[in-house]
Amino acid sequence: MLDYLLHGILVCLEPINLLAMLLSVPLGIIVGALPGFGAATGLVLVLPLTYTLEPGTAFVIMTGIYLGCEYGGCISAILINTPGTAAAIVTAFDGNPMAKHGKAREALLYSNTASFSGGILGGLAVLLLMPILGNFVLKFGAGEVFLLAAIGLFLVGSISKGDMFKGVVSAALGLFFTLFGTESVTGFSRFDFDIPILIGGLPIIAAMLAMFAVPQMIEVGLAAHRDQEQISFGSTGMKDNFHLFLRIFKEVYARQKMNLLRSSLFGVIIGIIPGVGASVASMAAYGSTKKASKEPEKFGTGIADGVVASESANNALVGGSLIPVVSLGIPGSPAAAIYMGAIFLHGMVPGPNFLIKQGDLVYTLIAAIFFCSIVQLIIGALSITSLANILKVSASRLFSVVLAICCIGTYVSRGLEFDIEFFIILGLASFFLVLMGFNMGALVLGAFLGNTMEVSLNEILAISPAMGGVVPYFMTRPIALGMLACILLYSLWLLYRFIRSAQCREEEPDAPACQAPGSWRGMRGWDMAICLTLFLLSVFFWVEAQQYPITARRFPQLVLAVIILCSLFGMGKCLFFGKLYAGREVGPFHALDWKRVGILSAALIIYCVLIVTLGFYASTLILALSTCWILEIWDKGHTPNRREAMGIVLFSILSTLAVYIIFTMLFGINMPAGILI
Repeated sequence: MLDYLLHGILVCLEPINLLAMLLSVPLGIIVGALPGFGAATGLVLVLPLTYTLEPGTAFVIMTGIYLGCEYGGCISAILINTPGTAAAIVTAFDGNPMAKHGKAREALLYSNTASFSGGILGGLAVLLLMPILGNFVLKFGAGEVFLLAAIGLFLVGSISKGDMFKGVVSAALGLFFTLFGTESVTGFSRFDFDIPILIGGLPIIAAMLAMFAVPQMIEVGLAAHRDQEQISFGSTGMKDNFHLFLRIFKEVYARQKMNLLRSSLFGVIIGIIPGVGASVASMAAYGSTKKASKEPEKFGTGIADGVVASESANNALVGGSLIPVVSLGIPGSPAAAIYMGAIFLHGMVPGPNFLIKQGDLVYTLIAAIFFCSIVQLIIGALSITSLANILKVSASRLFSVVLAICCIGTYVSRGLEFDIEFFIILGLASFFLVLMGFNMGALVLGAFLGNTMEVSLNEILAISPAMGGVVPYFMTRPIALGMLACILLYSLWLLYRFIRSAQCREEEPDAPACQAPGSWRGMRGWDMAICLTLFLLSVFFWVEAQQYPITARRFPQLVLAVIILCSLFGMGKCLFFGKLYAGREVGPFHALDWKRVGILSAALIIYCVLIVTLGFYASTLILALSTCWILEIWDKGHTPNRREAMGIVLFSILSTLAVYIIFTMLFGINMPAGILI
């Protein structure tokens, strides 16, 4: 272990990797600070860059982005009460009140110190657990891997914001996404419908980018100009900032040691559990700290303890979420799933063999957590005032650049123009799925876990006959039995919670459940239509799978059975528990500006067509010019004047040129060329 760790440290100290940290951590902070983006989006943006880099450098960059994003989310949460990441919602509870009380600098420095501490403690947890895991994961057979993946998907689906049913269906749809193309055991091609491009399956990288980036960018484009109440920093110099940083750093470690340890432990443990996420870790740490405090009534009014608890938990989660990735090949969060995508891009498969055969890379990753946490601390301390300017980035400037980078990431994974077309179409569909309550994080996790679960299931069914069947097989595996018991108990609790929520309580006669059933014209009608559509499509694919060999149809029919059951459950809910829809008389698209959605959708479709005809960079320039012009009009309410028009033209040319220099000239990624370039 020490040899591997020393090797990892030396790799991180190489000039190229030090430069990678100095670039990736600030970029992660910037992306994390933009409201709604988060770590998953940040990792998506740099994924194309990792394709041509050495694996060690790629891991350093991905780690820097991941940690930077988790810290960066606190900036917008503190300064404008609009969290940049889901976990930073909890930071806003006390961070924004502190800023309003004239302590914006203090709040940012508390969060910076806590994030650094959480990152370091998360790295220590990974470092200490890896030798143990190296032996423990060898006890994991196909049954344990299958059940652990199932638990992760079940958890991320059931705790999804909004409708639990849609969360579970999202996870199942992610699994179904992996069923197209050649089956891994027999090589039989499934669901290709005699379309050659489908024999290779659907592109997971393109799907991941589409589900995260496109809905977010359309939402950014649709958002009206908001005059946020920006917190003023005054005119404090760098020397005063540094003295303030030293004071707070000493104070945190003098007064908040137990808070840091407890909250970081929450982050690590919850990060290890597949599918739960940073928001749960931050809330659990915040609640625990509040209960342990002698002054719980001060939480929510601007107390530093709340900021420290939230921020140390979400950065400690980074290390925790990467533990199941490298040891079992099971991502602990959507961001960790994208991190796992980078491992796949380099031709490696995470899991027990990766942990054993690629130990040098594993410990490079661990060392990167420590070094990137230090870089984050230094940048956060030296650039307090500059961080506020991140929030002034115009939506019109982000739209075309982010989508162009995502198209590059889509194309490099397989080198097919079909993947770009798939990215655009699925991205537009994902935007509407998000509005209807589907969970893109659960869907992406399912897409990454599908192959692992199918291989494990086939292995179980191949081994179990020699042991008397599937039930005797699991009876001989205590770890698997424990997992099954957890799934059963959690399922019963969810069923109990649903039944209780559907009952009218006499002590609360005005509760929504006691009102008249929701109108079929609102969410009730939309949910019924969604469930019926999913049911019919699932039955169609079930019948289609019947003609396949048994090894090629078992897993598809299992996944389809889950979707069918969830669809029946959803239809039953709409028909017999209509009172649950009381107060939800409007549909998911009632507040949608269809004209603007149509314009942005048309722009993306035209962009897709132009890439094939004119070439990628010429099309990107046209996209930048057109969308910047349109979004400027929407944002400011008038046609750009001469100065603004020149700014749009200059930005479009420079941004397209920058993308070309970075990705094609520097990293050698050749994009589709048409009539122009």
